[in-house]
Amino acid sequence: MLGGYISDLDTGDVFEPVEYTLTAFMCSEYAHGTEEQSEFFHSAHNPAGRQLRPPTMIHADKMLLLEKNCLKEQRISGMKGPDARVHYEYHAKQHSAAYVGETLVVTGRIVEKYVKRNRPYLWYYMEVHTKDGRLVTTYNDRTLLRYRPEGVAA
Repeated sequence: MLGGYISDLDTGDVFEPVEYTLTAFMCSEYAHGTEEQSEFFHSAHNPAGRQLRPPTMIHADKMLLLEKNCLKEQRISGMKGPDARVHYEYHAKQHSAAYVGETLVVTGRIVEKYVKRNRPYLWYYMEVHTKDGRLVTTYNDRTLLRYRPEGVAA
């Protein structure tokens, strides 16, 4: 269910899209935070002549989608969620480069919510396109919703 906590999301939920213009600051700060030193992500002074979006920036896009669609949680503006979560596994596939100045549209849905070993998981699927429709990134993510070591009471 959209509008609540992340743990309220369920199989089939489709996120309201997020649209933003990619800035040089976003790219360089994300690259700095992930210790990516390639000049491609820090400035236009590189062989491409344009500053590129780091490939793993899809993780920031996921946070934007959750911020917009899980109003009780607000992960960016303040951690309010009830339980710790573990970003369990992900696969990001780059289909084309995104450059500073392009407008990006992030869409996504919950493929499945399931329980494994008495622990709830969410499987996200997301896509990033340029405003004109060019596919930039596809992304699959599995998140463990309530991490507690085995044997620890809830």
